[in-house]
Amino acid sequence: MNNAANCLNLVGDGDDIEVLHSIEEAFGVKISDEEAFGCETVGQLFDVVSSKLNISKARNLRCPTAIAFFRLRAALRRLGYVHRMTTKTDLRAIFRAHGVRRLHSSLSSEAGLQLPLLQLHPASTAILAFVAACGAFVPLWVGSWLPVLAAAVLAIILGFVLPRTIPRRIANLGDFAVDCVAWNYGSLSAQAGGARRGDAWKALTTVVREIAGFEGKVNYDTRFFAEQS
Repeated sequence: MNNAANCLNLVGDGDDIEVLHSIEEAFGVKISDEEAFGCETVGQLFDVVSSKLNISKARNLRCPTAIAFFRLRAALRRLGYVHRMTTKTDLRAIFRAHGVRRLHSSLSSEAGLQLPLLQLHPASTAILAFVAACGAFVPLWVGSWLPVLAAAVLAIILGFVLPRTIPRRIANLGDFAVDCVAWNYGSLSAQAGGARRGDAWKALTTVVREIAGFEGKVNYDTRFFAEQS
């Protein structure tokens, strides 16, 4: 894989700070400015984070995913969902019935977990695409670039108010619990009795990909920024 492809292509407008803060929260660690400046690749960041964790090779560690699953299930029951729940339970129907944003906030508080990020509903994405298209083509008709600014402002506002949903890939309770582990790996691994290096890597790359909006494969040499030519 060439360097151009193996890169998150962050632009340094605050997206790098958001990645670092999210990693600090997920792993319950503090990364100094000096350590952060030395991390040009995801692997280097992982080395810094893992040095602050209780990495264990013991075979009798509890499973962080199981801990997250039972905490989520118990929290949903306390919030009023009394039906039988398994790893295959579809959470989208539950969230729609109780209000997606409201239940997301309540469940996070009740379970004591940082939950995976919600994403825009497909209909919301279509609306934003329409607004963007209008912002691109209307200026050609009216001879002014003001519609572009108006469309950009409207898109930002709509991004906050349009309906959101649980990503399809983590729609069932089991997959949702797995993703929860990434966002709470520090506390859950401590509760499990220690961290496994492979699990920690999976958690870190999950958080990095989602915050960076990167859909490709992340490996040890994946860079945060493109190399200067």
